[in-house]
Amino acid sequence: MKLLMVMAALTAVCEGSRVLMVLPLGSSSHKNIMTPLAEALGRRGHDVILASLHASSDNSSRSYTDLVASEAWVTVRKVTGDFNVFKMREAGGGEDVNSRVMRKILRHLPEYCDAFLRDPGVQSAWRHKPDLILLPAFMNECGLALVQKFKVPFMYVTTSGLTPWTADLVGNPENPAYVPNQYLTYGDHMTLWERTINTIVRIVSPYLRKQLVLNKLDGVVQRFLGDPTVSLAEVEKNVSLVLVNSHYSLGHPRPLSPNVIEVGAMHCRPPRSLAKSDPQLQQFLDSSPVPVVLFSLGSTIRSEQMPVRLREALVAAFRRLPYRVVWKWEGAAVQGLPSNVLTRAWLPQQDVLGHEKVVAFVTHGGLLSLQEAVYHGVPVVGLPLMSDQHLNVRQAVTLGLGRELRLEALTEDSVYEAIRAVVEDNSFRQQVQQRSRLLRDQETSPLDRAVYWSEHVLRHGGAPHLRSAAADMPLHQYLLLDVAVVLLVAVTVLLVLLYWVLRAIMRALARTVKRATMAMLRFVGDHVKTQ
Repeated sequence: MKLLMVMAALTAVCEGSRVLMVLPLGSSSHKNIMTPLAEALGRRGHDVILASLHASSDNSSRSYTDLVASEAWVTVRKVTGDFNVFKMREAGGGEDVNSRVMRKILRHLPEYCDAFLRDPGVQSAWRHKPDLILLPAFMNECGLALVQKFKVPFMYVTTSGLTPWTADLVGNPENPAYVPNQYLTYGDHMTLWERTINTIVRIVSPYLRKQLVLNKLDGVVQRFLGDPTVSLAEVEKNVSLVLVNSHYSLGHPRPLSPNVIEVGAMHCRPPRSLAKSDPQLQQFLDSSPVPVVLFSLGSTIRSEQMPVRLREALVAAFRRLPYRVVWKWEGAAVQGLPSNVLTRAWLPQQDVLGHEKVVAFVTHGGLLSLQEAVYHGVPVVGLPLMSDQHLNVRQAVTLGLGRELRLEALTEDSVYEAIRAVVEDNSFRQQVQQRSRLLRDQETSPLDRAVYWSEHVLRHGGAPHLRSAAADMPLHQYLLLDVAVVLLVAVTVLLVLLYWVLRAIMRALARTVKRATMAMLRFVGDHVKTQ
């Protein structure tokens, strides 16, 4: 009876809890990582609020409340302008697009944060105290203002792999000898030079993030909350758990603490029929006598923005292909589009990838798209343009999941040859299907794990029992530098003592030998005299 009462109490604590998910910055794809978890928690009876810059697609069965900071999004767009990655690359003057974008974001991050916190569209999130808060782990630290306000447990959700600073917060081991930094192109078998660079980046990146992000946002949050003592660096130390959008099947094995949970591909799902939502597309796929290729640059980059040269090269390559092509194209009808190509301004990507006729995916290399490709067992042709896409595509190539195209060298022939190679070389399909089996072969689904651990934190009011002591250790203790000093001193003392003991012994031996020698000489002298 007591056990039943305890279980009932725990269930009551968990059911009907308020869960607040906050994304002050980021693209709609970042929200797509959180949406499946919001849906799942909502279906389990929790009151879930998802506050972001982007509205969710219309869905009458949505089980969470969608709050949109539309005025903050206008502020972001005014600063960033029309996000045209193709023009940015052309106007870069040799400068990396990522560097330009990151520099602009960091410069205006306080402005973005202030606009989000004060946006009328998200003010209802401040009216009721939640039981749990979830935040993306990078460039969304503005959401820590809600953690400070409500003093409730919170979890980080990484939109990519485990970042170095997040690993430090929870005390997760991250040896740079074999754990490559996610922003570098290295694998887990590095040369001496690569390990040197990897170590330097590992040490420096948390410090830079604190200086360029947390310290800049402190003033914004202090003014908003009216509390000049707020330190976001201190607030985030109370993180209960981290959900990481990664899985070893798509990367490298690494040690993880109990409060670091891999949920990579938790947004992936089996394909659904397109018969009701897009019967023409369903017919195009079902009736195809040849394989089908999917082309999409994701939710942020628009195909219509590509230069005429690139568009014409793609059209010419598609015309030559002995396959059908489904092309995510957002603009006006493409002139001279061949009959084997069907365009759509929006695509249910997983439903297309999961169709049995789809045999290749030409993608920008976004992490979610690559996870979907592997989940559905479709080889890729990567065309990375910015952000982590270059790293993701290189990892896919390293794993044998497909080929890479470079925008600067893209031609009709290169597109044609890359697609033909991926479709006709069976090794790519074999590799991606093997990775798909690994990704799917888990004790529980990634989404179920995310739900379980979210409710675990709710049930226990946080997760201090999962926190490693390493999270609170000074660096010199964590690296055993103090132990090294003690051992060095001990060895030095022992060597000094050994030196003095050996010296004393040698001196004693020398005196003994000297006395014996003198005695012998006297004996010999006396003996000579008597003769």
